Amino acid sequence: MDNKVDFFNTSISQTSFEYVEKVLNSTYVSAGKVADNFEKELSAALGLVNPVSVNSGTSALHLGLEVAGLGPGDEVILPAQTFVASGLAILMTGSNPVFADIQYETGNIDPESIRQKVTEKTKAIMPVHWAGYPCDMDEINQIAKENNLVVIEDAAHALGATYKGKPIGSISNFTAFSFQAIKHLTTGDGGALCCLNKLQYEEAKKRRWF
Repeated sequence: MDNKVDFFNTSISQTSFEYVEKVLNSTYVSAGKVADNFEKELSAALGLVNPVSVNSGTSALHLGLEVAGLGPGDEVILPAQTFVASGLAILMTGSNPVFADIQYETGNIDPESIRQKVTEKTKAIMPVHWAGYPCDMDEINQIAKENNLVVIEDAAHALGATYKGKPIGSISNFTAFSFQAIKHLTTGDGGALCCLNKLQYEEAKKRRWF
């Protein structure tokens, strides 16, 4: 008996092929009703607040940073253990990534290390939910409140996760998700940015085209 398990094949249903054909026939190949419905389903099924669909998780992070007003000379605190896209999105705004230590037990960013890294140039915190396990968001958002910082969660692996009963995507200023091929929900490639503030949500929808 062959007990080998293949972890590298993405499961794509026959229905997906039918939907792709419908989209191609509609000529709305970038955005349209399907994308709008996808965003509504993310909210209805998973509790995401104001999700804005984009072409990748990296774009979601970048969009959040841009809408938050990050720019050259600003500092963003993130964990030393993360995928390179987290830091690259920060660099794309001209800001500087500042790496905080992680918790040995969880692999997530350590709030005490965040406190030690805050300077006058710090403008945002980017916690990364390592392997989908939520960070200590109460402590992180408290630090942000005390220092007037924006929180942009990197939730690339945390779609469907909850923190103290609240869905990831409903807690901080911004939350970025990834739907890249190896994620547990994939659109081939893609992402989404959640924005708690309605005005920032509208701004994100305008800016996502670019």
